[in-house]
Amino acid sequence: MQDPWNPSADDVRTWARSPDPVEPCEDWDLALSWARHDPAYLELAADDACHARRYLLRVLYLIVGDAVRTGYRTAGRGDIEALLVRADAYAHPDIRLWQRRSRDLLAGRVAFDYDSWCAGGLPSRPDA
Repeated sequence: MQDPWNPSADDVRTWARSPDPVEPCEDWDLALSWARHDPAYLELAADDACHARRYLLRVLYLIVGDAVRTGYRTAGRGDIEALLVRADAYAHPDIRLWQRRSRDLLAGRVAFDYDSWCAGGLPSRPDA
């Protein structure tokens, strides 16, 4: 990977499928949220054989949470809604839970909480 702050979708796939995916730089989750290779993130987060599956699920939560936190300055509401629709192609229960939680957040049925959405709290709580 030439530049971890500007990875390609193939860079992300290669990293995620490596046997021991270690972040190539500090705050790589932020770099990924800005790179917006959403199709790759969905594909990998829905793949139980992917070593970085849970990490990329966390990136999906971060994308939605940061958009809401910033009043849709980091990603437009329409972009977030389109991402949630694209996720319909994945039947993985973690993707479905992320969609439901995200739609609840966008609709105002749940309050935004930084630790839950941007610091990895929700992906580690599949029963909440």
